[in-house]
Amino acid sequence: MAPLSAYGVLALALAIAGPVTGLVRAYLAYRTRLHEERETSRRTAVRMAGLAGLVTSSGRVVRIVERDRDGQREVDLDGRAGVRSSDREAA
Repeated sequence: MAPLSAYGVLALALAIAGPVTGLVRAYLAYRTRLHEERETSRRTAVRMAGLAGLVTSSGRVVRIVERDRDGQREVDLDGRAGVRSSDREAA
């Protein structure tokens, strides 16, 4: 078996670097998406806890209409009766 020439070594390095680069990019995209979803979930939980605190202290009905990529949600928060909600798909 003959040793590889300089072009052969370069071709082999490029053949290995391409798939490795693709795997690294896919992993970074996955981690970024996972982080964004966790952050969105935390923000939503904190926002809803704050709104629930406002409703229980004031005793009024608060209507929340929220739209995102999953659809549209309408939530009525009432200090006495509880929570009523409806989900509709976004247009």
